[in-house]
Amino acid sequence: MKHRVGTAGWLIALALCGSGPALGATCSCAGTPLLTAIDTSAREKGQLFISYVTEDHRISDLVSGSRDVRDETGRDRESFSQVVSASYALTDRWAVSALVSHIEHRRTIRSSQLGETRTSGIGDSVILARYTPIVITPFNRHEWALGLGLRIPSADDDLADGFILSEDMQPSTGARGTILWTGYTYAFNQAATVVFNATANYTDNQSNDRQYAFGDEVSLFAGVGHNMGPRFSYSVGLRYRRTDADSRGKFDIPNTGGEWLDFVPAVQWSLTDRLDLGLSGRIPIARDLNGALQFTTSYSYGFSLSYGF
Repeated sequence: MKHRVGTAGWLIALALCGSGPALGATCSCAGTPLLTAIDTSAREKGQLFISYVTEDHRISDLVSGSRDVRDETGRDRESFSQVVSASYALTDRWAVSALVSHIEHRRTIRSSQLGETRTSGIGDSVILARYTPIVITPFNRHEWALGLGLRIPSADDDLADGFILSEDMQPSTGARGTILWTGYTYAFNQAATVVFNATANYTDNQSNDRQYAFGDEVSLFAGVGHNMGPRFSYSVGLRYRRTDADSRGKFDIPNTGGEWLDFVPAVQWSLTDRLDLGLSGRIPIARDLNGALQFTTSYSYGFSLSYGF
């Protein structure tokens, strides 16, 4: 049973969160998280990392506020994202990261004659410039980074199946967004085999051509990672996310926006000195959503490959 995200949820998230140089916060492409897939690995001048990330996102829980509700419609919803991202260090302090996405949506309503609806296409792109004034060294266990990013609509946001489909079924938001990002890391030992990572970001979402805007978003993440040797590492963390209600013109869209608190486990294997494979998941702990009823995340899991040059 899911519980309300209130003062306790805020305190947990704020106490744990700051920012880290690993996977960061979220930005939405028609409801699909993107910024969590962006690679921020490059830190030394000339380093280049290329990553491929997939996420299967199940969105079939029906919720009223913080209470689960039985779904009588037989609705099933899934989004599958594929992201290619790159991270390049211009200097030991400045780096840039970018990603491009491909999004697939599937929605089935068994009680409706519409049956199953599928869409797919190129989604939004993201570019993030990052400055790291404090870095971890043998004599310093703290690292702090700041970032400024832009989400760019890359392709279709007006796919139709007899009529234009809702924004959450489109591959792209069709609108720009501005991202403010920060990250913090603390190494518990000199070898930095155990670290605390935290990230925080705010996304200001603009309107598309149909005057629809996804709600502005605050996302916080904090977790602990452990490198168990030259080939294997794991991490566990919490992600808090709050979004304002979506809007069209000057009017809020009912049953959109709210608060979420998720548990995020991940493991990583270094297949070679340059190639890493990762698995991650997202499990809802609590949510408190706007309006009478909303469909929301049941769970998600992802796979990643990263290659360093």
